[in-house]
Amino acid sequence: MAPKLASSAAFSTLGIGVQGLSRLAYTILIGRFLGTETLGHASALMSLSIFLALFWPTAAGNTASRFIAVALHDQVSERGLVRVLDRATLATSLALGVAAVPVALWLGNGVTTSVVAGWLVVGYGWYTYARGAQLGHHRARRIALWDTVSSAVSLGLLVVVAVGGLDGLVLVPLAVGYTVFAVACRPRTARDEGVEVVPPRLVSFAAWNVLAGLTTNGLLQIAMLAAQVYGGPGQAGVYAAAFTLATPASMLGQAVSQIVVPAYAHRGEAAGLRDRASRTFFLTFSLLAAGAFGLVVVLAPLVLPVVYPVQGAAAVPMLQYLMIGVFLFTVGLIPAALLLAAGRSRAVALTSVAGFVVGVAVVLVLGPREGVAAGSTGFMVGSAVNLVALVVLASVRAVRSSVDHGAPARGGAERP
Repeated sequence: MAPKLASSAAFSTLGIGVQGLSRLAYTILIGRFLGTETLGHASALMSLSIFLALFWPTAAGNTASRFIAVALHDQVSERGLVRVLDRATLATSLALGVAAVPVALWLGNGVTTSVVAGWLVVGYGWYTYARGAQLGHHRARRIALWDTVSSAVSLGLLVVVAVGGLDGLVLVPLAVGYTVFAVACRPRTARDEGVEVVPPRLVSFAAWNVLAGLTTNGLLQIAMLAAQVYGGPGQAGVYAAAFTLATPASMLGQAVSQIVVPAYAHRGEAAGLRDRASRTFFLTFSLLAAGAFGLVVVLAPLVLPVVYPVQGAAAVPMLQYLMIGVFLFTVGLIPAALLLAAGRSRAVALTSVAGFVVGVAVVLVLGPREGVAAGSTGFMVGSAVNLVALVVLASVRAVRSSVDHGAPARGGAERP
């Protein structure tokens, strides 16, 4: 499994890396050509799209990656589960897109920008779902290809928007890019004559994964939204310059964790930190992440003023502080992914709630006084709580696997 896992992780990381660099280039162009306030508003709406996708589409992608992988391993049809997830994701994505419009208006955006923000929510939601389904089919190379194509489309269209000074359409290229990926990588299943079986715990696993996603990934997006609320357009634009370098860094853990779920799904309860190979993988990843993020901190004073001539110098301390939370968050994704692979989505969700609640409480308490720094502090504290709890949980055996929705009994893989 090790060579195959390494290859899949490499292609997944390549795809996520391309998306991350594309998002960075996207915000650099906005900051240079459309100004600090536009950068702040655009970054806040990007965070809003990621945050709203956590209410189902992202969870649907994680669910698809696990259950499709198990179905392929057990040689049964995955068409039934894909049909259920397709319909649910379509309905929720459209609803979340509509809900995003008034929120974008409340954040101070115009009508056109707010409507496009709704489109972005729908496009990003289907992007995350389609990506998870492709990972379940072990198609990491296809993902890397379409991540590259969609990123090129987005950047090409943004150049047109930037040159034309079309501030109100600044999110259209990104929405188009995610839509291109979603259409190209939408889930497709073989037209066989096998019995279409919907796993009995599919919906409950996805539902708990929604809560897990919100409590583990939501804090980073709340940090950017908090900067927009407590810092105002000017400070939010400076914070966005730091945030756009921190976000690609956080994608490293997401790329690897997305591969861990389907790769370990058939191992059931054996997918945890009690296994020596899993512990070695976790510790190695943690050391590599520490080195990579430490390098970002060291290079920040040199890189940021070059990338963002207007906002860069003021954003350096913001980025260095934010990277502490990003490191804790990224490392915590691995034990969470191992638990999800074992089907223990409810355990991940309930464990992560504490960190999320603590983090949001810190943001609300410090926000009026600390401004944009409050989001980073809340993210760091919440991520630390999550990391400790997830490591402990992944290191012990589940008391009763059958109680934990999606966890197979006696350490065997659940059969859809």
